Amino acid sequence: MAEVRASVFAKLLAIMLTMTISLLVIVSMFFIHVMIPALNDSLEPLVDDYARIIAGTHPDKATAKQLAERLELDVRYEGPDGQWATSDSLPSIEQVRRQQQHWLGGSGFHIASAPAANGGAYLFRWRFFRKTRGAHYALFTTLFVLIGVTTVATYMIIRGLLRPLRTLGHGVAQLSAGNLDIVIPNRTRDEFGALTDAFNEMVGRVREMIRARDQLLLDVSHELRSPITRMRVATEMLPDTRDRARMIADLGEMEAMIAELLELERLRDGRGIRPVRQNLAPIVREVVSSFPRARIVSMPAGVLAEVDGEKIGTVLRNLIENAVKYSAGEVSVSVATGHRNVVIRVSDEGPGIPEEDLPTIFEPFFRVNRARTKSPAGYGLGLSICKRIVEAHGGRIEVENQRPHGAVFTVTLLSSSG
Repeated sequence: MAEVRASVFAKLLAIMLTMTISLLVIVSMFFIHVMIPALNDSLEPLVDDYARIIAGTHPDKATAKQLAERLELDVRYEGPDGQWATSDSLPSIEQVRRQQQHWLGGSGFHIASAPAANGGAYLFRWRFFRKTRGAHYALFTTLFVLIGVTTVATYMIIRGLLRPLRTLGHGVAQLSAGNLDIVIPNRTRDEFGALTDAFNEMVGRVREMIRARDQLLLDVSHELRSPITRMRVATEMLPDTRDRARMIADLGEMEAMIAELLELERLRDGRGIRPVRQNLAPIVREVVSSFPRARIVSMPAGVLAEVDGEKIGTVLRNLIENAVKYSAGEVSVSVATGHRNVVIRVSDEGPGIPEEDLPTIFEPFFRVNRARTKSPAGYGLGLSICKRIVEAHGGRIEVENQRPHGAVFTVTLLSSSG
């Protein structure tokens, strides 16, 4: 509901409907309070004079019936020649005089009385006012239909005009999700078209910047392998001291980081993945068994999926290592199967992940606030590699905090039916 209220399209539509309803109310009030009273005021003297003229001719019942059919008129006579009426629904002349009825009634009739030449009296009820009111209602209905058609047409026009804005919003969402290959087609030459061109140009620049950064990291990683290898060989020849052990450990960390960078690049666009239809259960058991504080809480006996078993094992190992690093308690692993997917969950009992870090936790070199960590180990590449592997399989990886504490990583993969 909040998204609807914030929508430009919804606001324009609300303004248009408000203007349409206001116009309809103004026109209706004009007819009801100006046109109809003015028409009635103009007609009443005429019909009263015509009533006196007809009464002066002293028509009999047969003549009155002819007049009633021709003039939309009902007539009643009361006098020396008796009483008669062309319609049984006409009130008596005494009732009209007693109630002082000389008005355009709510039913759309105008009632008037006039004396006859022989001392009697005539009562006339004009029915054409009813047709006049029906014409007014027909006019209101026609006006309402025309406004409705105009509203629908305007809605379609505004919807078409704002279509580039909705397409642009979809492109922004794709870009936020990490799709750097998004290109929005430009079908207009107005301000939205210029904005679309600017967006496509911006995406192109961001894509080139990121590719240049990745290429730089890849080139630097390749170039560093040779000097690091020479340094390791030279270090191995040093006397066995504490400094030598520390230098070997540092070189090992550098080699591990370079290997992770190269692996991250190799996984780009799904390269390096060799999926095979296999049972995930043995892979999960083997990985979990290598961590004393990890346990499987639930898993079917057969979990078939089209995966690269080694890579999925790397994902599960990285997630459990991450959970063990940030939690002093037990790490729980569960596997569930659905109609079309396999869901693997790794949850810990740690302090959880700060809410502001959740959107960027899978970015390369990103590390959660040190206040959460117990050790400075890691380079912020493990979760990025996990994301690349899972997405290369056509799946997705997500993280959320659980209550009362801890974090849970969820890996969703496509299942392979028997």
